[in-house]
Amino acid sequence: MRISLKKREVSVAIVLLTLPVLFIVSIELILRLYIHFHYGVPGKSYGIYRADKELGAVHRPNSYNSNSIINNWGFRNTENISQKKPDGITRIYCSGGSTTFCYNLRTEEAWPAILQQKLRKIPGHEHDEVLNAGEICFAVAHEFTLAKRLIPLLKPDIVILYGTGINEVLSSQVLQYKENKDFDLLLREKKWGVFPLKLDQARFLKRNSTLVKFFDYKIKEWLRTYLTKKFRARPEPKNYTYLHQWVIYNFENTLRAYLRFLHSNGCKVIIVRYGDNGGDNWYLAHYVLRFRDRAVAIGREEGATICDLASIVDRHPARKKLYIDSGVHVTLEGAELVADVILSDLKNQLEGVGYAGK
Repeated sequence: MRISLKKREVSVAIVLLTLPVLFIVSIELILRLYIHFHYGVPGKSYGIYRADKELGAVHRPNSYNSNSIINNWGFRNTENISQKKPDGITRIYCSGGSTTFCYNLRTEEAWPAILQQKLRKIPGHEHDEVLNAGEICFAVAHEFTLAKRLIPLLKPDIVILYGTGINEVLSSQVLQYKENKDFDLLLREKKWGVFPLKLDQARFLKRNSTLVKFFDYKIKEWLRTYLTKKFRARPEPKNYTYLHQWVIYNFENTLRAYLRFLHSNGCKVIIVRYGDNGGDNWYLAHYVLRFRDRAVAIGREEGATICDLASIVDRHPARKKLYIDSGVHVTLEGAELVADVILSDLKNQLEGVGYAGK
């Protein structure tokens, strides 16, 4: 029996569609096998994000990727913890975005992990816990929402806020251009604590496809570097654009509410006045550092302790080596300094929770 022309066309179309799909699936499987054998962690599954109705996406407990390990509570820690804090230990919760998470460093190299290592060398604090609750791209409203879930359950003694204000402009851009929020209306209605859900990690394929992650983290970065060298990057504008008043008020009111929440749960609070690499970066100078210093002022008003890391960084002879090109994400050398400076200030806080050192 002769096959009709139409059926032959359908068959060819199916084959042409199936082959690319099989190719993509094969690459996906090969990449997953590579990651499993090179980075796999017993008892944990690949992919550190899961969808979350309230926050868009959060860390998936007991997971890993090529440079991160997530513990049983969704923190970037190699050790699991119990809900009930063991007797005689100090539990410290580190709140922030990518500068707390330290995406460019391995889990054990992030400054909260190094802080824990240094803290455990102090007699009487050998089993203290420093929990890395940093989540990439999180603004202070995200942090507050996550903390409302975790702080009442885990009851940390101390909460450290690091990188406060860095992601406020990013969040406002996502709210405005991806989620179509009306800032004038939000300001009139005095709605605070608003944050975007459509961050990059909330994308289904970004969470679940190794191929998409490889394209975003490797191919895109290679293309960006190549094109920058070939055509040279355009000079950064020296005049920053207008920032809607609601973005500032949202940050200020949310931070105050967050600090009051922490104090009401019995936490001592440290806000780190974080440093930068001192580069000629208009975005840092006119956006990020403005939010940083406003956070410090609010922290003082609300009774938080201020750890002035920036003053030490500003005088550091190798300042530029402390940070990667972003200007605010620490290198391993920078992470060591951050841990040392915080630990020095932390000792005063620890006196109230059983500090045994001198």
